[in-house]
Amino acid sequence: MRLINYFTVIVVLTMAVRVGATETAPPVDRVVVFADRAEVTRISRASCSAGKAEVVFALLPMSLDERTLRAKASGKAKSIGVSSQIIPLEQDRDVRVAKVSKEIEKLLDQIRAIQDTLRGYDERINVLSSFGYYFASLLNEEIRNTKPDTTRWSKVLDQMKNERLVVNKKRAGFNFKLRSLNRLYRRLERRLANLRPRRIAEARTVTVTIECRGEANPKVELSYVVPGATWHPEYDLRFIPGSKAKVGRGRAELTVAAVIQQSTGEDWLNAKLILSTSRPKLGSEAPYPAPLYINGHKVSEKKVLVATREKREKLRGHARQVSSGPAGAALEDKGQSFALTLPRRVSVMADGRPYWMPVDVISTRAEAKLVAIPKLKPYVYQVVKLKNPAAYPLMKGTIHSHRAGSYIGDTVVTHTAPGEPMEVSLGIDEELKVERLDLNKKNRSAGFLSSTKHLERAYRIKLTNSSSSRQAVEVRENIPVSKIEDVKVELQKDKTTKHYQLDSHRGFISWTVRLNKGQKKDIDLAYTIHLPEDWEVRIH
Repeated sequence: MRLINYFTVIVVLTMAVRVGATETAPPVDRVVVFADRAEVTRISRASCSAGKAEVVFALLPMSLDERTLRAKASGKAKSIGVSSQIIPLEQDRDVRVAKVSKEIEKLLDQIRAIQDTLRGYDERINVLSSFGYYFASLLNEEIRNTKPDTTRWSKVLDQMKNERLVVNKKRAGFNFKLRSLNRLYRRLERRLANLRPRRIAEARTVTVTIECRGEANPKVELSYVVPGATWHPEYDLRFIPGSKAKVGRGRAELTVAAVIQQSTGEDWLNAKLILSTSRPKLGSEAPYPAPLYINGHKVSEKKVLVATREKREKLRGHARQVSSGPAGAALEDKGQSFALTLPRRVSVMADGRPYWMPVDVISTRAEAKLVAIPKLKPYVYQVVKLKNPAAYPLMKGTIHSHRAGSYIGDTVVTHTAPGEPMEVSLGIDEELKVERLDLNKKNRSAGFLSSTKHLERAYRIKLTNSSSSRQAVEVRENIPVSKIEDVKVELQKDKTTKHYQLDSHRGFISWTVRLNKGQKKDIDLAYTIHLPEDWEVRIH
């Protein structure tokens, strides 16, 4: 259906009369949430007369983009025009603002009453302190008597002590209550700031003109795009082992969820939510190729082999800080945009808070295993291995892992295609230890009849099983991969522990080591880099 869109300027008084007849905006039916904005669709009914009707969508947010206003009607009816107008409103027209303001006033009365009570207790403490000084002076005089009345002294001191204890206990209780009320007051202030604009309130009213074409009460949909909304994925993985052993087969239950935040100025009540990874670019110009320049410099005659030391804080698996907020999320969809629809209607308030919403729950086969990557971390980890059971990719996000009903911790899952293998950590296994030692770092120069020098590297990995049963640990290491014809990398098989698996294209090498109760085993890895004598080696 073709829509004819136009925007006209209408006298404010005329529109104000029309808005006054509609106290609330038509309900939100559907919301498509993008990484940094949302497309909202509202639904209303038209009452046709003489073949035409006008439907008013009042109290819409000021932030909506007029360019995105779209309307359509059901049946044979047709939208033939859309007009938009900004009108002023009362500051507290929104009943939520009045409700929160009333709660704040009531809270402030309670806070002032407690503060008055605390001042009374402070005065009582001051009186007791003054009386204590006075009693001390009397006590100095009484001591000079030949027969002082010590019983009366003890009675007065006990009475003062008990009075202080009672007052301090009551003060502590009121101080605790005052701190709680102050926290509630700050929350209400933040909520009020999100609900109430900082200037004279205004609202946008949109009027849709309908050509009925025989329809008596056609349904009218109005959609528009607003900023201030975002979402990002979160996952929960629950592994149910098939036995009591550390490793073995079991079931994995993957919960796909979304964390949604919005401060668009309107609540989404009982709406159908669709989460999209696409990034609409409103008003973007067609791209032009940038100028391409060719430049160069004289290359040194001496070739260089650059070797970089891996820094653990930059390796995958290191702890990261994840920030959250109403700002747009960086959704990693790998160029394949898709949308997820929540299974039921939900409500998301325009207060900027994160709302956790479950999207999907899938169960699949999985296997737990013990894995060590001593080059990265000196620990043995329990991990669960499975294939992405969802019919859609899993985007990069936080995954909360659970084993046998217990929460283990958080990790980060990278972009994973449907059916692609994935591993999720279940935490460190404290009963197994791993240690990596440097055995050899020798650089041998070229011989008398040779023009090749050799860089020898050797490492030893020590494993210890302190558990009460036999365990199998997969140890993962890597060796350099040469992309240069003049440089060769050779695995020293006579110095490397046997029964390994080698991915020569990526340089990954692994062993499955089985250790009995209390047993220790060593794994050796050795390789040599062969390169021309005239090459220089730099270590960064």
